[in-house]
Amino acid sequence: MKYTIEFLKQAHKESIFNKSKILNTNSCACFCCEKKFSSTEIKDYFEEMEGKDETAICPKCGIDSIIDDSFPINDPIFLAEMSKYWFE
Repeated sequence: MKYTIEFLKQAHKESIFNKSKILNTNSCACFCCEKKFSSTEIKDYFEEMEGKDETAICPKCGIDSIIDDSFPINDPIFLAEMSKYWFE
């Protein structure tokens, strides 16, 4: 593995309660379908518990596994390792 489990876990934590962060970034990626896209393409968010930010839903696959470009989303190895760790 190129990325540590701790780094993958840190990235995963950013995939929830992330609407505000997503709206302030240009690009995002889904680590379920491994697609990259503009943050403006995200139209759906899960409403969370009172007091928590909403969670972005992937416009490509409908899964709540979106992370912003503060992580290495342009590295296909990163997205593949995230997908494998969390979905396989």
